[in-house]
Amino acid sequence: MVFAILLIIAFFLPWLDWGLLKKTGWDIPGFQQGVTKTTNFIKFFSKNKESEYTAYVVFSIPFLSVIVCLLWIWLKRKAARFFLLITGILGVAISINLFYKLPKAGSGVYLLCGVSVLSVIYCISMLRKKKKPEEVTDGDGSDGTNIEV
Repeated sequence: MVFAILLIIAFFLPWLDWGLLKKTGWDIPGFQQGVTKTTNFIKFFSKNKESEYTAYVVFSIPFLSVIVCLLWIWLKRKAARFFLLITGILGVAISINLFYKLPKAGSGVYLLCGVSVLSVIYCISMLRKKKKPEEVTDGDGSDGTNIEV
């Protein structure tokens, strides 16, 4: 649940930090949409509407994080870890994309990347963690149990 809360907090921190111009995770899709419309206007005949709306994928991270928190509260830990794994993988992919595309990534992108990597490691380690096998008795009663026929 801590990882999910940190992923939500990452959206309130600056993702783009150019001194006076700071954009949080919530501002990035609108900012990219505005930049895309401006560049399409400059190119005049180029209409690239697809890239205009792909930035809204970043909103899936806080949405999935809220689902993880709710599932954890409702004691559905296995489902919560599954959604956390999906959120972590998506967060890693988005943060790598942001490091590649943004000229100066802010602290929110670093938090997103770090928490996403840690959540993926946590979920994989929980999947690999083997439960202790139950003791098997041979049925002869030598373990102190009485066997009736």
